[in-house]
Amino acid sequence: MLAIYDTSTNFLNVHEWAYGVTEVIHIACMALGIGLIALLDLRLLGVNVGGATPERLVRATMLGSIVGLVLAITTGMMIFSTDPIRYVHHPAMQFKIVVLMAALAFNFTIHNRIAKRGDPAGAGYLVAGISLLLWVTVVFSGLFYAFT
Repeated sequence: MLAIYDTSTNFLNVHEWAYGVTEVIHIACMALGIGLIALLDLRLLGVNVGGATPERLVRATMLGSIVGLVLAITTGMMIFSTDPIRYVHHPAMQFKIVVLMAALAFNFTIHNRIAKRGDPAGAGYLVAGISLLLWVTVVFSGLFYAFT
């Protein structure tokens, strides 16, 4: 038997400020998580970030980026619960989820491995470019969903 999700009892749909506050937290956590990753990407591209080496910067930003991304994903799932049928069937959201999974996998494997090597040239440039492209795509695909 097919169960239909009742959104009328969802906390975010029932309480006036809950959805807005959750959305603000979602955006702030994305800014934290993705911002710290972008900081490392800039260092891999050769920008001097406080004189830190890429390997030092990856260690210094790892916890903050993980906390930001975990909270962004958690609040994203809360927002998703407000209208799951619409979210599941929307092409921009489907695209965002695929790119988000790719960005997470790339960041915590290849990206961090190259950054810990400490060589900002060559592979570092390519990895930083791919990382920035993935994360910008995640953010903009979320915006495309919000405005369509």
